[in-house]
Amino acid sequence: MVEMASIGKLSKWSRSSAWLSAFGILSVVGLCAISALMLWQMRWDTARKAEITSRSLVQVLSRDIDRNIDLYNIALRTVIEGIQRPEVMDAAPQLRHMLLFDRITTAPGFGYILVLDQNGNVIANSQTLGPTSINVADREYFQYFAANADDNLHVSAPVISRVSGQWMLTLSRRISNAEGAFQGVVTGGIYLSYFHSLFSSVDVNNPGTVTLSGPGGTIVMREPYEPKQIGTSISQTVSYESIVEMKSGSFTGPAMLGTGDRLFVFTQIQDLPLYLSVALPLHDIYAGWWWKALALGFVVLALSATIIALIWRLGRELFHRTQAEQITAALNIELNKLATTDALTGLFNRRQFDISLSKEWRRAVRNQHQLSLLILDADYFKGFNDRYGHQKGDEALQLIARSIEAAIDRSHDIACRIGGEEFAVVLPDTDPAGAIVVAERIRMSVLGWKVPHAVNPHALLTISGGLAHILETNVVDPTTLIAAADQALYEAKAGGRNQVRASANNSSPSIG
Repeated sequence: MVEMASIGKLSKWSRSSAWLSAFGILSVVGLCAISALMLWQMRWDTARKAEITSRSLVQVLSRDIDRNIDLYNIALRTVIEGIQRPEVMDAAPQLRHMLLFDRITTAPGFGYILVLDQNGNVIANSQTLGPTSINVADREYFQYFAANADDNLHVSAPVISRVSGQWMLTLSRRISNAEGAFQGVVTGGIYLSYFHSLFSSVDVNNPGTVTLSGPGGTIVMREPYEPKQIGTSISQTVSYESIVEMKSGSFTGPAMLGTGDRLFVFTQIQDLPLYLSVALPLHDIYAGWWWKALALGFVVLALSATIIALIWRLGRELFHRTQAEQITAALNIELNKLATTDALTGLFNRRQFDISLSKEWRRAVRNQHQLSLLILDADYFKGFNDRYGHQKGDEALQLIARSIEAAIDRSHDIACRIGGEEFAVVLPDTDPAGAIVVAERIRMSVLGWKVPHAVNPHALLTISGGLAHILETNVVDPTTLIAAADQALYEAKAGGRNQVRASANNSSPSIG
């Protein structure tokens, strides 16, 4: 009996020890799992914070550079327009100089503007009223325009100016006569000191490098600043090739100058061969995280070396579960995006258009609010595809989409691609007058791209639009609104295209 009681007592203690051991193991496993998750989240947060900070820096810098280039581009266009106007060229020298060159004087980093004849001789200089005996026929931009009928803004690799003796980024445009023959070049320069001041003033605590590269992968400016690096080519580096291929975004890759891996965040400046990048060394990103990781790891490992295997197994399970949830969430987001977005233009698709219009119609009827519908269609688009190919056709549709996005309030209005070359814009709380303003902005924006369209009588890519509007009413059938907008579009097409027509059915109880 005593032996049996002892055995029973030992068995009881064994069971208690097992339960206590299990409880202790589970407690430590839970602590280790939480610690592991915290470390992983801290590392992810560290990398994410570094990327967000770099992305903000790239946005600030690129917007400033983009705005400055736009000012120069406008100035170069103004000079070309002035040269082609007899009343400007016949004006007094001082007045002519002011009309041609006054616009650019307020631009940051302003250098100068030169007007060159077809032989490369300077015939006008923004810095002086008198003649300038300089010939720049050997410059890359002059030779480029002499050989190419390109009316776009041209950016050249940085050079030392023959006028000022300073490093400059050269911007230029071609001067053509009425027949399109080469008549010269208008060129301007931005001092590289502007970029140096801009880069060094935005974030003095930035641990990485900020690089602006130009044509051919030449370095225009780099912070921290090293004068010997200006004009150096990085075109053969793996990371630069990735930047050019991706245009904008982020990735981890080898340094373009120096050694080690970097986190690159970058963007292209407009459609120009200018790429702005911020590169952060990975060891700098994770330096603080490593100290926290070591401290927390030491505390957790000090609890018990005998249960680390169990802790690792539970931590691994939690990690896989978290990873699976993240993958599932990402797939759900992607599936929802694919179901509602047009892949080519990034606008909403026809399915989302039907849903949104029905929703806004019901809301307008219920709350007695305004609702306008604009339907747009690219003019002679089949002829455009036949003449220039479907790739150019896709690019034209993307330009139309960008024009729509630029003209509407994206937090309020709804832009959709509802057919091959047909678009729709739902304008809640918008009266006909306001809708006409939006439509005209879109039409003029598309026209402003100046995309050649030989089949179109207007010689450029244009759109036509039809507008319909719902009055304060209880009618709950949006198809009448679509039909009215389609009819107005038909009238715009019949009236010569490149125009917007409003529905004439103003007496209808459902549209105005």
